[in-house]
Amino acid sequence: MNNEMMQRLEQIQEELAALGAEAAEIFQENSPSLHDQGEAYGAFEFGTSSNPYDTTLASLIESAQEEEFA
Repeated sequence: MNNEMMQRLEQIQEELAALGAEAAEIFQENSPSLHDQGEAYGAFEFGTSSNPYDTTLASLIESAQEEEFA
């Protein structure tokens, strides 16, 4: 992948993280119990996972970067 595509993928990942944080904030302010449930299950983590075996946008970007520099 060229540098421009990689930069756009990283930008998308950053946008997803911001949207997840915004969604978490809305739930925190309006329904703390649902916020807690969402936090417990990673519902606000778009494109990432705490499970290292999950395939996510973040892990695909990382793999693409590794292939580029291999």
